[in-house]
Amino acid sequence: MTTSAHRDEVARILALTKGDPEHAFNLVERQLSVLVLRTQVMLSLSGIVITVTGFSGRAIAQTNELARLLVSAGIVIVLAAAVTAIGGVLRLRWLTQELRDDISDTLSRMLEIRDTKSRFLSVALVLFIVGFSCYCIAIGQMLMNVELAG
Repeated sequence: MTTSAHRDEVARILALTKGDPEHAFNLVERQLSVLVLRTQVMLSLSGIVITVTGFSGRAIAQTNELARLLVSAGIVIVLAAAVTAIGGVLRLRWLTQELRDDISDTLSRMLEIRDTKSRFLSVALVLFIVGFSCYCIAIGQMLMNVELAG
């Protein structure tokens, strides 16, 4: 987002909050909290994928070369998603460290932080979807290659 767009958003936030700096600060802080919450959900799903791979990865990998490649790629890509999310969204810097004398400057800086964290989360989600898809296709390969008893 450009500086001009941030200025416009700051003006809309201040209008919405009737110029109350604390209310405006809290509004943007809640947006940042949403990013953290969504990141935590994605990290929980990543943990599940990694855990399940620990239990069933060998069986999937024994299916065929494609399944082996997909499960390996999937787990590495899911790990990359988790690293991106942790490094880009969960990196800690207190918003009070961003306080400036002018509330518009403070809000603009907070919006820059929000937008940067949003971009990191977007990249992490794309990586997660690609990795999870590889993983699911590998499981599909395993299921399609099961010998039926009969």
